[in-house]
Amino acid sequence: MKNFNYKKRNPFSGPHLLGVLLILAGVFALVSPYIVTSGSSIERILSVGIGAIVIGLFIVSSYSGVIMDFERKRSKEYTSICGFKIGEWASLPEIVTVKVIAKSYMSSNTPNGVSPTLSGRVTDYKVLLYPDQSKPIFSFDYSRQKKAESIANKLASDLRAELIISSN
Repeated sequence: MKNFNYKKRNPFSGPHLLGVLLILAGVFALVSPYIVTSGSSIERILSVGIGAIVIGLFIVSSYSGVIMDFERKRSKEYTSICGFKIGEWASLPEIVTVKVIAKSYMSSNTPNGVSPTLSGRVTDYKVLLYPDQSKPIFSFDYSRQKKAESIANKLASDLRAELIISSN
């Protein structure tokens, strides 16, 4: 692996969910004249539908992440907007340790009378990259243990670093 690209996004939660909903609303606005008769002009229907779809696509395609270039030993923390990655390259310090840890916590949402109140124990898996210091310089979150361990193994191999997988 020459490069590693970690994208911090989940299309079905947070602001990305709003983007998906706007896209669906735009599609509904465009097909609604065929389902329901209304007194709206075709220009208004097209502008609302296309506008919602464009804003939704903009939200869905925006995220942040980290790229590591192993050949040139550099990294870039970026914000991607419609496929354009904005950020500055920095030299990648020598990584000595790649560590996988599990972090469990109770997750709950605040009851608001509209959405269901769900709670439960959630376990996230973090891949941490350590230089000589005791504090990691990069942290990558994964929801599945196998995925985190696979990525950590590849990173440790490419960075020639020690791999530590902590047990729960």
